[in-house]
Amino acid sequence: MATARCCPADCALRSDWEDELRAEKEMLSGDSVTELLRYMKLLGHPLRLNIVLMLLKRDHCVCEFWHVFEEPQNLISYNLKKLRDGGVVESYYRSNHKIYKIREEIAQVIRKITASVPGI
Repeated sequence: MATARCCPADCALRSDWEDELRAEKEMLSGDSVTELLRYMKLLGHPLRLNIVLMLLKRDHCVCEFWHVFEEPQNLISYNLKKLRDGGVVESYYRSNHKIYKIREEIAQVIRKITASVPGI
């Protein structure tokens, strides 16, 4: 059972409070937190988030994003490049069309996050 603690003085009865806080500090400064921050920054842009949400359903080409978002094609391409460089999406060619898809490991995480969001 967790106990409410607000400062070291409250933890005087516990000898390991410094170790616990040191471990938390190390966790917060680790590579996994840096990686999470990088993904959150990438998905913090509304257009990029919407692109990723569309890609959860199926693969799309730029012209489909252009039709849905009614944004200039170069803006969509720029944001797709950001997502690709960030490791969120991949691309492949079908005929003469460049098709974008979300990386499966990223899709799994986003599906878990959005599972409780109605309509997504």
